[in-house]
Amino acid sequence: MRHWVGRPVIMYCGEKPYTIMKGILRKWDPSLRIAVIGHQEIAVPFQDIVYIKALAPKERALPPVLHAVGYVMRERQQFDNAVYFKSAVTVWKGDKLIALNTTIVSHTKGSVMLEDGQNLMKGNHIFVVRSLRG
Repeated sequence: MRHWVGRPVIMYCGEKPYTIMKGILRKWDPSLRIAVIGHQEIAVPFQDIVYIKALAPKERALPPVLHAVGYVMRERQQFDNAVYFKSAVTVWKGDKLIALNTTIVSHTKGSVMLEDGQNLMKGNHIFVVRSLRG
């Protein structure tokens, strides 16, 4: 099994339904009878491994997730990018939440059209955008 070391793999462990682990096989240690997988270096005992196979390139990518931190949009180009990339936008009016994780369909110099049809004034609302990571 040493030929898997350094390669992206998918490891099926335990009994059905299998526990599935994906990542780079970091180490194969016959003396300790463990395989170490992933960037967290999880040690898996040999007796728990049902089988290992190569991870296809499309399976390697992590699904895109929203960044934890957003930023307040103020410039025209920020609104343009939010429309183009269909970014998640949260809208506030003072301390009241108007829309959560919505998208902007269009905007003009003074207003914004949301996906649900609401037309909001830029001067009266705060638009916080969170981009996708991945």
